[in-house]
Amino acid sequence: MKVMVGIPSYNNADTIGFVVKQAAEGLKKYFGGGIIANADGGSSDGTREVVMKTRVPEGVEVMSFVYKWPIPGKGSAMKELMELAKEKGVDVLVFVDSDLRSITPEWIYKFAKPVEDGYDFVAPLYIRHKYDGTITNNIAYPMTVSLYGYNVRQPIGGDFGISAKLIDVYLADEEVWKTDVARFGVDIFLTTTALAEGFRVVQTALGLKIHNPKDPAASLGPMFNQVVGTLFMLMKKYEEKWKPVKNIRDVEVFGEIQWKEPEEVKVTLELLKQKAKELFKENEAILKKALSEETFTQVTKALETFELDDVLWSHILFDGAVAYKRGILKNAEPLIPLYFAKTADFVEKTRELTTAEAEKIIQERAKVFLEEKDYLLEKW
Repeated sequence: MKVMVGIPSYNNADTIGFVVKQAAEGLKKYFGGGIIANADGGSSDGTREVVMKTRVPEGVEVMSFVYKWPIPGKGSAMKELMELAKEKGVDVLVFVDSDLRSITPEWIYKFAKPVEDGYDFVAPLYIRHKYDGTITNNIAYPMTVSLYGYNVRQPIGGDFGISAKLIDVYLADEEVWKTDVARFGVDIFLTTTALAEGFRVVQTALGLKIHNPKDPAASLGPMFNQVVGTLFMLMKKYEEKWKPVKNIRDVEVFGEIQWKEPEEVKVTLELLKQKAKELFKENEAILKKALSEETFTQVTKALETFELDDVLWSHILFDGAVAYKRGILKNAEPLIPLYFAKTADFVEKTRELTTAEAEKIIQERAKVFLEEKDYLLEKW
């Protein structure tokens, strides 16, 4: 089986050497060799030099290039890595992030082996700190599960295994790569497309994810808008697929999860609350149009106490999706203050809990979203 590992990067000189080394050892040990390709966004810190200087075992080919797709972003890097994988005739493409500190050679096996066993899409299943991945926990996970009916825990995990057959589907529509899929929207696009198009999906047990996490209050940047906007865009595209879904199916796990408590991720609660209130004032007029009257009233009340339960939260996102479909929302940005408020609510409720206990709350959230799906269908 021919395996390629694709690593998108932008100014990751301090972490990427370790990722290349682990990936190379995995390719050699489990597949007798393979290709490592780095698609870079024009780093100024010597990222590509680090890649090319990393010593790898015989039988592993290493290449690095600056991607040409005009939209700067992770998705553009991944698009060109998929094109290269096609050109090279590989059977499976494994994507790994360039800032991973917890990757081991086994990760390559765990992403590639299920494809050899007949799966097309391998999603990561890692243990993450309760405050790492708040967009996943609050939005991408409950929305994906309730819409498409598959319990994929990390739909925007960043690391994936993909079959050659699925690569063809991803590259078939050139237009989609002119959207936020070329940026941070790429992960939710990969997962959603695999689910909606009926490919065989599996999760692979990876243990802890240690990377460079960010405090959601301090550094959200454009990621929220790109992920949520793409999720909403795909809802329009795949409405015939998600509308009839009424149940959640478990998704098989390759390997065993060994539970450990992850390293702490700091969240500035006061900053979350402050930003929620400030940004809500700025976006109040558009939110009044985007949300139903009842939801808007409840939101205004919730911002006084930061008690924002999952039923209300599902209605906010469902209203947001409908407003996006109708063109009332041009992008997902006005929802950011409510995301901050929801994150603050989660931090308040889980302060004393372990990550394993907080996980139960996140799993329940997905069920609530499914129970509230009629609300979405009615408005859609």
